[in-house]
Formats: sequence, structure tokens, C-alpha cells
Amino acid sequence: MAAPTIKSLLKIPLRLNVQKDAHNKWLQIVEMAQATVKDEDEFQRTSAKERLQGRALPPQVLGRYYARYCDLINKMYDAYLNSVHLQRSPYILEIISLLMKRMYELRNELVHVLVNDYIYVDAALQQLRMTPFDIEIVLPYHFPLESREEDMESLLQKMWAAAIKRKKRKEEEVNPLLPIPKEPKTISQHGTLLSQVNLAAKEDVVEEETPEPSVHTIENKDLINATIIQKHERYRQWFAEQFRANCIRRRTYFATVVVEPSPELKYKAAKLIQRVYREYMKIKRKRIMDTKRNILLGLVPDPCPGRLDFHEENNKIYQKRRETRLKIQKTFLIEEERENARLILFKKDNQISDITDQVQEWFKEWYYGYGFFPEYPYELEGGTILVIRGQYITIEEKQKEDAIQAKQPKDKEQIKAEKARAKQEAKIKAEQARIAKQKEALDEYKAKMNPLTDPGYRVERSEVVPELVNVMREYRSAWSIYDMLPSAECGETIYGYMKPLLTEALMSQLHIDCRKYVDELMRLDLKLLIEAHQKLYKSIGKKFPKIKPRPKPKKIPVSKPLIVDQKLLNNIEEIFDLGIISKPTAKLSDVFGDMNYAAYDYNIRDPDPKFPPPGYADFKQRIMLSCILGCGIQPGATKNNGVMLLGPVGNGKSFLVDVVAGELNAVKIDITPEVFSAVSARPAKALAQVLLAARVFQPAVIYMRNIERVFAKKVLPEDKYLKAATLKPILVKMVKQISEKDKIIFIATCSNPFEANRGPMVSCFNEVILVPRTDYGSLFKFFYDKFQREISVPRDFPISSLAQLCRGYGFGAIIKAYDQVMCAERIVSMNVTPLSPGEFLDKVFDAGVLLDDDDYQQYVNFYLDNSPIKKEREEYNVINMYRAEHYKKMAKLEMEAKKKKG
Repeated sequence: MAAPTIKSLLKIPLRLNVQKDAHNKWLQIVEMAQATVKDEDEFQRTSAKERLQGRALPPQVLGRYYARYCDLINKMYDAYLNSVHLQRSPYILEIISLLMKRMYELRNELVHVLVNDYIYVDAALQQLRMTPFDIEIVLPYHFPLESREEDMESLLQKMWAAAIKRKKRKEEEVNPLLPIPKEPKTISQHGTLLSQVNLAAKEDVVEEETPEPSVHTIENKDLINATIIQKHERYRQWFAEQFRANCIRRRTYFATVVVEPSPELKYKAAKLIQRVYREYMKIKRKRIMDTKRNILLGLVPDPCPGRLDFHEENNKIYQKRRETRLKIQKTFLIEEERENARLILFKKDNQISDITDQVQEWFKEWYYGYGFFPEYPYELEGGTILVIRGQYITIEEKQKEDAIQAKQPKDKEQIKAEKARAKQEAKIKAEQARIAKQKEALDEYKAKMNPLTDPGYRVERSEVVPELVNVMREYRSAWSIYDMLPSAECGETIYGYMKPLLTEALMSQLHIDCRKYVDELMRLDLKLLIEAHQKLYKSIGKKFPKIKPRPKPKKIPVSKPLIVDQKLLNNIEEIFDLGIISKPTAKLSDVFGDMNYAAYDYNIRDPDPKFPPPGYADFKQRIMLSCILGCGIQPGATKNNGVMLLGPVGNGKSFLVDVVAGELNAVKIDITPEVFSAVSARPAKALAQVLLAARVFQPAVIYMRNIERVFAKKVLPEDKYLKAATLKPILVKMVKQISEKDKIIFIATCSNPFEANRGPMVSCFNEVILVPRTDYGSLFKFFYDKFQREISVPRDFPISSLAQLCRGYGFGAIIKAYDQVMCAERIVSMNVTPLSPGEFLDKVFDAGVLLDDDDYQQYVNFYLDNSPIKKEREEYNVINMYRAEHYKKMAKLEMEAKKKKG
């Protein structure tokens, strides 16, 4: 039987309706992106001449572009995950990366415009007819799937299993007197002792074991609930059977003789029962219809959702697309190898001869046009590819340089003096520019104090918009022709790959490889030509002139790849033995929160702006941007090496760390002093092993609870055993060693920052994030969503009052109280004993500590004192104070003018 050909391995589906729809949607998104980039490019040019007046206009204009870019990022990621065309995907990812860069750039600018760490763009959303949920960056589905390779995942499981095995072996060595059950020495058919077989089986079981899950690892609650329901159902059936047996026994032996009622009385009783039952069923059907209507309208969440879940079904579609891409990728690699072999066989010699002729012509042009041969470009620069790109100096430019040098012959001292003079002049100019900029900023600061002389806001010049314009232009030049082709006739433009593009890419790579080979040969030929040229000068009695060599480019430092071998794994065994590596499964959807919808109006008030605390949903989005995307998993996002979560005890900070690790599919390495420095003999070496393990199994989240103990001003006697102070120098060094390419982030929690040296502690982190207190809206959303999914809970349960009473308590205490109350036993017995709010309040009051406004304000003050916009906030307050005085004077003058007219 003949081997299958390439064409038979990859067939374009006969029905491409789904791919066609995804392709058409992508074309619409590209048009939106082109219009947005073009619009902002024109705005950038216009804003360089004019300023935005007023306090409400800058956040409105910048927020409009921010909202449009957020919407584009979400839509483009959806298009990328639905795309099954291999050669178009790199272009999409490049566009998304630049859009992400611009989004972060706008966010940073809006922070300085609003003088607030949390940005609000309500006016822009109203203009665009969007909601705040439309601009929430959605974590792409492929991040957790592609975060770690399968072989590294299996290696991680093996390291965990080996650590458990070593732990059990040490326990057996410490307690050798423990009774060991003896296996019967029965000989099997193959002569092997069954005890040895059982021992081998036990070892296999040990190797398959995994470490204890994290505190926030999601357990299989369905299995627990099913077990309890089975137990109660069996008891109900036994009780019913026992009750029937007792009734029969009573009627048989103990019941008195009952006179049977008359037929008229039976008829009347049956009629009454029918009438009541029919009315009852009528009311029940009406209530069921009303409930179904409310569920369809979205007024009430479905308490018994079916198997169809939006996120799960959407992820299944993405998974099918991913499997399709992997299948196409295998076929693509086979075709690429085959095409590459064909091109090397038929085109390589022609390429070499063409490049050789081209370089020789270049030599002739310089020899006859300049009189000397050119200096060959260095290999680090790319060789003669610089000549093709037009980046090498031309003959005319070289002649102009020689003419300038000939007119002004200078010795070494003159050149040295000129360099020193130029350096001094540049220093003076820089100082003058700094003074002028400082004076301009001071004048602008003074002018803003008066609303009549306010110069307005000058929009910052973007560095990403020109790159976006070029990328969109490159995409149009590469794909505009194929996008216009009919998908019904040219399905290969939206499915699989295109053979001409594959050939072009291979020819380009072949040309580069051949040019490197030719450059090595032509460098030798150039040396021979220069020697012959020197002999020619010598033969006619002239001295060959010295030609100043071109500056040699610096070598680009290339980081050494991390080689994972047995020696490296042996070095990090101690970290696994400590049991500080876990893999949380919590998700961002487990964090409930509502937005602060009034914050925008408070922020833009003139001259009395307010900065209310953010809603939990605003804080949730910041965790997404600063920690999850800031881990380095998303190209284009702002990389954060360290983030500190600040807040009182029991505010859910450690749960948020597990959420970050769960969304990234990352390993969490806990270096809290209780489990790290207190039990490790050499903390410095162990911390170096922690960073090494994080790099091997990245993405990784390095976590420390209560970091203030490391930077404490005074170590308490009961905390000396922790040896936390020894981690201070090596911890700062470890955070600095995290490179831009590492998908590693260090997240620490801080509950008592007032007892620590705040300067060294804050310098370890790129961001300090204050965890907000729970507000009424977030708590109402939490309880409403939880209770509506429980069938036994009454629909009119007083959620509003419960949320109002729990306001201010940390989410950690509230979630703990909810889990304690709403256990499986309590849910089963709810139809007998109704649920009351007091059950939750007692648990919440016992588990959490309620901080008053003054106590929480201390955390806010610490956060503001260590915020990068501290100076801007102080200047902003002074400006608002003076503006308020001017507004009072203006109002007084208006009143006087009205009195005169009256």
C-alpha cells in the first residue's frame, strides 16, 4: 500500500462556515484597529500644538482611547484563539502585544492625570456606549495551557513524588521500631515472590502521590455532597419502611374497630381534596412559570444550571481549535522539511552564485567609484545584508567624510580638546534644559492655581503609536490581497497554511544562510584584493593610504540557557523536601466585587476632588494587570518583579496570591519565615535554590506572608526563632535577579507595616497595592450569587441586611464563615431548620476583626506616603486650595454684578 501524501494528511473541510465567520469577524476587528490607530496618530499630532482645557476633558479623551484599546485586545485574542491559520497567527500576536503596550501607556498617563492609582473613564464609556465590564481585560484561555510544557509538568510531579518518598524513608529511619506488616512469601508462576511484587506496587503508588494541596485548592464538593445525600436518603427510606411496618403492627394488634364512613361523606371528602389540590397545583405551576421567566430574563440566576456553561463551552471550542492547530502544525512541519530539502537541492547553488556576483559587483562599484575597496561589514551586523537594506555607507557619503577630514587636519590633542569641549557644552546644555524645564513646570504649576490662567493638559507623546502604525501597514501589505479573496474558493487563506508563503519564508532563510557562507569566502577574497591593490601602489612608488576602520559593533549579550539535568535537580531537592511548593487552583472568578460607579464624578470635581476607595471589582482588575499579566507571561505588559499586598489581618491577601498562581497555572513557592528560614539550616543557599526552582518550573509565584517581620525595626523575643532578619539582604538581591524574560513574580503580604523600616521594604517592590475594605455592593453580590445557587435557601432571604452588617470585615473572614455555616449537613437539614442571618453573623464576628475608619486610615496613609504619585498628590491639593479661593472670589463678583443690575 502506498504511503499517504501530504495532501491527504491535511484536507480543507467542505463546510467552513465557522472558519468563515471567524475570518469575517477578524476582518472587522482589523478595520476597527486601523481606524483607532489612525485616529490616535492624528490626535497625537494635533495635541502637540494644542492643549486639552478643563479638568474633565483630558480623562475623557484619553479614556476613550483606553477603552477602545481594551476592547480591541479582548476581541483580537478571541480572534486569535479561533484562528486556525498558522501563518496569520504571528501577525495577530504582534498586533496584540503592541496594543497591550499602548494600553499600559495610556493607563499610566491616566493615573497621573487623575492623580489616582485607580482610573475611571465613565464619560468615555458613555460616549462609546459601553459598560465598565466591556473594558475588563479577559485572561486569554491559552495562557494556562501553554504556560508550561508537558515534560516539565511531569517532571514537577516526579519531584513531588520523590520528596514524599524521601520523607517517608526518613520517618522510617527515625522510628525503626514501628511494626512492619509481613507479606506472605508465596511463589508465583514465574518464580517471583509476591511480597516483592506487592512492594514494587507500593513503590509505584508512592511515586504517583502528589503533595498536599494548597489551602485554596478547589476540592470536589460534588462528591462530598453526593455522599451526604446518599446517607440521608438511605436513612429516609429505612425510616419510611420502619414507619409503615409500625403502622401495620398497630392496626393489626392495637387499633380499635373503626366504623367505615358513609359513601356521601367519602364523596364530599374526595371533592374537597380534589378542589384544594387543583388550586395548589395551579399556584405551583404559576410560580414555576414566573421563576423560569425571571431566569430567562436574567433577573434571577438559575439555581439548577444545566450542563451548558458559557465559559466551559467556550473553552471547549478553543480547545478544539487548539487541537486543530496542532494537527495542522504537524503537517506543516512535514511539508516545511520536504520543501526545504527541495529548495536546497535546486536553489542553493543558484543563490550562492547570485550572491557572489552581487558582492563582486559591489567591490567593483567601490573600486571604480571611490578608488579603494570597501571595508567588509562585520558578522555581528549581518554581513552584506546591510548593503541590501541600504544601511551601509554609500560612496557619496564616504567622499563627503573624506573631504571634511581633508579640510580640517587635526592632531590627537586637538581632537581630545574638541571632545572635552563638546562634552562640557553638552553638559551645560543639559543643565540649561533642566533648569528651563524646571522653570516651565513651576510656571505651569502656578498658572494652574487660577482657573482663568490654567494652560490645560499637554498630552504625552506616545512611543508605541508609530510602531502600531508600522505594524498595521506591514499587515496590510502582507495580507490585504489574501483578505480580499473569496473564502468559498480560496479556503486555504483562512484554514491551515499557504504553500507560496511557506516557500517565500524558506527562500528568505535560505538566502540568509547562503549569504553567511558567501560572506566568509568573500572576506578572504577581499583580503587578496587589498593586498594586490597595495602591491600596485608599491609598484608605482606611492604609499598606500591608511583607511580608518569602521567601529566594531558590540556583542549582544546572550543569556545562557538553563540546562535541566540531574545535577540541577539534586540542587533543588531541598526546596521540595521543605514542602513549600504547591499548585493552587483558585481562579479570579472566585473573587466577587462591585465597582465604584461614583468615583469618576468625585475625581474630576473642580476645585474639590475626592478620592473614594475603589470597589472590589476595580481592585480585581488591577490584580489582573499588575500581577497576572505583570508576571511576564504576556509580551507587551509591564513587567513587575515584586508586588506587595497591603491590608489588615483577615482581608483575603493570601487568597489573592493563590488566585494569581491559579490563573497562571503557576507553582507557588512559600518562603514565609515559619516554613522557610525557621527550618532551613542555610537560608541564603535555600533562597538561591528557590529562584532556581522558580526558573525551572516557571511560571512561578514566590510568596511571603507578613514581610514586615523581615524588615522589622525591633525583633520580638517570640519571633527570634524565625531568623527572618537573615533574609533581608538576600531577599533584595533575589528580586533584582529576576530578569525580564522570567515568568516569575514575587508577591508578599503586609499586615503591620508600621513596625518595619518602610524605605528598604518598599524598595523591593515595583508596586504596593492596598487591599480595599469590603463594601456593601461587593458583599451583596457575593451573598446573592452564593445563596441563589442553593435551592434550599429562600428566595427572599435578607441578603441586603446581612451585607450591610458584614461591611468592613475582610473577605477572608467572610468566606471562612460562609464555608463553616453552609456545610453539606446544614444544606441537607435546611428544609427542617430554616437558615437565619444570625448564623453567619456569629461566625463573622468571631473570625474577623472590624477596623474603624481611623485604624484603616493608617493603612491608607502608609500607602499614600509610599506611592509614586505622592508628590503629585501634594501639589494637586495645593492647586485645589488656591482654585477654591479663586472660585469664591468669582462667585462673589457675580453676586455683586447681579445686585447692581437688580
